[in-house]
Amino acid sequence: MKYRFFRFVCLFLVSLLLVTACNGTKTLTSHRESAPLRVTYIQWPGFFPMIIAQEKGFFTQQGVKVEPVYVENYITSLSDFSAGKYDGVTTSIGSLMSIIGKTPDARVVLVTDQSAGGDAVLGQPNIQNVADLKGKRIGTKIGDFGELFVTTMLEKYGLTTDDVTLVNTEAEAIPARLQRGDIQAGQTWNPYISKAVKAGAKVLFTSNETPGLIPSVIVFDNKVLSNRPNDIQAFSRAWFQAIDYWQSNPEESNTLISKKLKIKLEEVSLDGIDLFSRQDNLKAMTPGTTTESLYYTAKLYADFYIRTGGLSAAPDIQKIIDSSFVQQLK
Repeated sequence: MKYRFFRFVCLFLVSLLLVTACNGTKTLTSHRESAPLRVTYIQWPGFFPMIIAQEKGFFTQQGVKVEPVYVENYITSLSDFSAGKYDGVTTSIGSLMSIIGKTPDARVVLVTDQSAGGDAVLGQPNIQNVADLKGKRIGTKIGDFGELFVTTMLEKYGLTTDDVTLVNTEAEAIPARLQRGDIQAGQTWNPYISKAVKAGAKVLFTSNETPGLIPSVIVFDNKVLSNRPNDIQAFSRAWFQAIDYWQSNPEESNTLISKKLKIKLEEVSLDGIDLFSRQDNLKAMTPGTTTESLYYTAKLYADFYIRTGGLSAAPDIQKIIDSSFVQQLK
C-alpha cells in the first residue's frame, strides 16, 4: 500500500510539473508573439508609410504591434539587422543583395517603391556632363547599390570604372565632400540631393535613366515569418492602408511625417519616387527578364557583386523573395 501511495504521489507531482512547464511555455510564446515587430527605416520617402501607419493607428487597427525605429545611417540599420537586433529592415534590393551572403535568412515581403529620379549623381559646378567625369573622383558606397548605379551611368556614356576613381563614400557625406573638393562628383539621394544643389552642385544623372534599377523593399528575418505570419500579414495590410491614406490626405500626412522626423514640411516630397501599390507588388514579384521584375533586378545585383568580389556564391533569389503575403491581401 505504501508503495502504491508513493507511486501515486510521484506520478501526481510529475504531471503537475509537466502542466506547469507547458503553461510556462505557452506564456512565454504568447509574450513573444505579442512583442512589437521592430522595423527600421531611414529618411527615404518610400519608407514614410511606416510613419503614417504608426501615427494613424493602422498597425493597431490591423491587429499587429509595431515599433518603427528611425535610423539616420542606412548602413548601420543593415548591420544591426544582420546582427539580429531588429525583426525587419527597409532597404533597397541592391543593398539587401550586398549583405545576403552573411544574412541568408533575410526575406523580402513587399516592395515599397521604385526610384524614378530620387537617386542622382551630382557634380561640382564646373562639371558640365558625365563625359567630363573622365579622370575624376566619384564618391559612392562601394559594394552597395550605388556602385552599380554609377557603373551603369558610366557605361551609358562610353566610360568604365577604369576611367574614374571611385571613392568609398556614404550618401549622407556627398554634399560636404563636394564642397570640400576631395571628390568631383558623388552619388546620393534626397534630401541630400537638394542640400548639395543649393550649395551649387549640378545634377548629372538620375535614376530616371535607369528605370527599375533601384527598387526598395521591406525585409524580415525568415524566423519571424515562420513564427508570426499573421503579424506580417497585418503589417502588410497596414502598409498599403497608409499608402492609400497618404494619397487621399497628402497635406495631413506630410505634416505627420515632418513632425515625426523634425524636418521642414517642404522636405517631405514624393518627387522622384514611385510608391508601389499591391498591384505594383504583384507585378514586381513575378519572375521576368526585365527590371520590372524584382527577381531580375536582384539577380543583376547578385551577378555584379560576384564579379566585384562582394559575394562568393550566387544566392537563391527564389527563396529570398516571398510574395505570399502580398498575394494573400484582399
